[in-house]
Amino acid sequence: AISENGESNIFRQAQQFEQNAEECLLEGNVAGELCNLSQGIDLFAPKGDVWFSPFHVQLYSLRGKYFAALLTNGLVNDAIAECEHIVSFLAVAFSHVEHHPLLGLQLFTLGDLYSEASSNQDSNELMALFKTKAELAYIWAKEITLISHDHTDQIVEALEQKL
Repeated sequence: AISENGESNIFRQAQQFEQNAEECLLEGNVAGELCNLSQGIDLFAPKGDVWFSPFHVQLYSLRGKYFAALLTNGLVNDAIAECEHIVSFLAVAFSHVEHHPLLGLQLFTLGDLYSEASSNQDSNELMALFKTKAELAYIWAKEITLISHDHTDQIVEALEQKL
C-alpha cells in the first residue's frame, strides 16, 4: 500500500509532467509534450502492490491531453488506445446517465479513428477488425445521440451516413 504522502507526491509529479507538457506545447516541442504526458500517465500504472484506479480524474485529464496531442500529430494508432481508455472512463463515470452526450461524441470519435486505421492496414484481417470496431462504435454512438441530441441533429445524420 502507498502512504498518503507517497500518493500526494505522485499527484504532484503528474501535475509537473502536465505543466512541462504545456510548456513544450507552447515552445513547439512535440516530442517533449508527448513524452511528458506519457510519463505523467505512467505514474498511475500499477507497481507492485501500489496501483491507482484507471478511472482516476487526474489520469483522465492527462489522457485527454495526451489524446489531443497524439491526434494533432497524426499518431492514429496511439490515439486509438487513449480514446479507448477515455471511452471506458466515461462509460463508468456516467453509468448513472444512460445516454450521456459526451460518451456519444467520444464514441463517434473512436469510430472515426477505427475507420481511419482500417484504411491503413496491410492485412485484410486487421482491416476487417478495425471496420467492425468502427461500426460497433458508431452504433453505440448513434444509440446515445438519438436520445441526447435529436434525430435531425447533424451528428446523428453523420452517424447514419457512416452506418
